[in-house]
Amino acid sequence: MRRRLDLERPVPREVLLEAIDVAQQAPTADNAQNWRWLVVTEPETKEELGELFRTAWEFHRSEMTQRAGRRRDSASSRRNMASAETLAMNVARVPALVIPCVLGAPPDPADIDARWMVANAHKADGDPAFSVRPGHLRSSMFYGSVYPAVWSLQLALRARGLGSTVTCLHLPFRDRAAEILGIPRGITQICMLPVAYTIGTDFRPARRHPAAERTFWESWGRGQ
Repeated sequence: MRRRLDLERPVPREVLLEAIDVAQQAPTADNAQNWRWLVVTEPETKEELGELFRTAWEFHRSEMTQRAGRRRDSASSRRNMASAETLAMNVARVPALVIPCVLGAPPDPADIDARWMVANAHKADGDPAFSVRPGHLRSSMFYGSVYPAVWSLQLALRARGLGSTVTCLHLPFRDRAAEILGIPRGITQICMLPVAYTIGTDFRPARRHPAAERTFWESWGRGQ
C-alpha cells in the first residue's frame, strides 16, 4: 500500500469526514470515546512533519537491518524495506496525514499496581485483592480502545477508494510534532495514517501463514 498511494490526487475533506464518522462507531472501553483525529493537509506543515519522519527513519532503518540478521537479504525483507523507504521519502507529499490522538496520558502499569497495593494494605492477609494487578489492564484499555477506531477508519477509507498505512515513525519526536501541530499537553499521539487515493485497485491478499499454523486451542502450543 505504501507504494500505491497517489501523491497527486487531492483527498476531499468531506470524504475524510465520512470515513471518520464510520470510525466513530468503533467500540471503546467504558464508552469513553476519548479519541480525537488531527488531519494535516497544509504542505508546509506536512514538510515539517516529514523532516521528523525522515530523521526517525534513518535510525529505524539501521536498527531494522541489525535486528533482521540474515533475513534482511530475503526478497520479502527487501521489498518491505523499499516500501518503507518510499513512504519515508515521500510522506510530506501524501495528500492527508491523519494523527489519531487520545485524551490523557498512557497509564504506568507499575505505578497503578503500587497504588492498588497501598489502597488495599488495610485488608487481611490472604485477601484476593493482593493477587490482583490492574496496571496492565488499564494500559491495555488505553491503547485497545483506540486501535479499533483506527482500523475502522482504514476500512472506511478503503471502501471509498483510498489507501492508508499505520506508521509511528514521527513519535520519537512527538514533543516537536505537538509543538508544530498545537497539540496541548496531556494529549497522546497514537500513530500517523498517510491517506491517499490508490494507484490502481488490483490488490491481492498478502502472503501469510495459514490460520491453522498460528492458532492454538485451549492451551498454548496445542493445535487442532
